[in-house]
Amino acid sequence: MSALHIRREAAQNALNTLLKQPLATLMTIFALAIVLALPVGLFAALNNLQQLFGQWRDQAQISLFLHQDATEQDIQQLQKQLQGSTGVVNVRYVGKEAALKTFEKNAGMTAAIKILGENPLPASFIVELNPLSESPAALQAQVQEWARQPGVASAQSDLHWVARLQAILALGKRAVWILAIMLAVGAILVMGNTIRLHIAQRRDEIDIASLVGATRAFIRRPFLYQGLIQGAIAGILAWIIIAITIAILQEPVDRLATLYGTRFQLLGLTGLEGLILIIISAILGWLGSRLAVGQHLDHTFS
Repeated sequence: MSALHIRREAAQNALNTLLKQPLATLMTIFALAIVLALPVGLFAALNNLQQLFGQWRDQAQISLFLHQDATEQDIQQLQKQLQGSTGVVNVRYVGKEAALKTFEKNAGMTAAIKILGENPLPASFIVELNPLSESPAALQAQVQEWARQPGVASAQSDLHWVARLQAILALGKRAVWILAIMLAVGAILVMGNTIRLHIAQRRDEIDIASLVGATRAFIRRPFLYQGLIQGAIAGILAWIIIAITIAILQEPVDRLATLYGTRFQLLGLTGLEGLILIIISAILGWLGSRLAVGQHLDHTFS
């Protein structure tokens, strides 16, 4: 009998065992799916928050004020450098006349400007950044480099909120990782306990098989497939739960975004991320089964 045939028989045996107890199997699968969906759903929420914060470009603006005697060549070179810099989403040039009109409109200083007899406002570049593209230190270093370019008189920025934002996201990621590890251990224990119940129901069969010369691997294999199958199905179900949750939340998110004059599409799991979830879930099921079966076989073969 070939190794492939033995494995196929073990997998069929495991599937038949699960189908004989559909209610217990479904309860185990749903429990695993919920345990998996919680941390993965939180990771998806963090990804959506990153996407949302990445759109706050108007809150991550850098103003580069130019010298009064900046040449056209200096302006063109600086604009080219800004547009090619990492994390830059948009670069907007504001000439002296445009700056004057904006100042008069917003500040109501038309009379004061007329008294001066000339335009005191410099031309400038307004640079919109993605606040999550780099670390705050890297963004600050980039701003300082721009401030040293020919034609630039000064740079104005407020990146303290970017540091706070990134610190909050980093804290959230670490908390979710801790939760994910704890729940992964819980998933292993749930599967181990389920397989232990199956072993108890087939204790006589296992004892007889060991007496007639069955190896540890032969006895263990069907139970490992049980854990693997249940884990994989739980991963698929967890993926479906996350997709349904995102679909339910999308409508109120659309209404909220409309009130702010914008649009925001919630991100779910990609195909690759879903596949990784299924694989990890199957591995967790396999590990739980292996621990439970290994403990029993140690006692049986001792």
